[in-house]
Amino acid sequence: MKKLLVVDDNQAAADGLVRLLNALGWDASALYTGKEVLEHVRIYTPDLVFIDIGMPDMSGHDVIVGLRAHGFTFPAVALTGYGQAEDKEKALAAGFNAHLTKPAGMEEFKTVLAELL
Repeated sequence: MKKLLVVDDNQAAADGLVRLLNALGWDASALYTGKEVLEHVRIYTPDLVFIDIGMPDMSGHDVIVGLRAHGFTFPAVALTGYGQAEDKEKALAAGFNAHLTKPAGMEEFKTVLAELL
């Protein structure tokens, strides 16, 4: 079973997405800060990660740049309220493989998972 990681400082949103992903048959878990991710992936390497862009401790852009700098190549999806074309371009340039605008629906998650895994 593929392991998914959800990173969002909004714990209710992260936990809700984990429940949805688990209901769809994935092995999903959540972290709530960018710093946790950089430490945690050394122990638990996910097959795909969803990362919120607007976190207070470090932005999702900083998280993905840090992950890529440490050699992690697993697919990453920016999950954010920022949905303009330039926001998507910035996310892809930072190292994300895809960009979903909140609130994303179940079909959007199914599509991005099918494309990236």
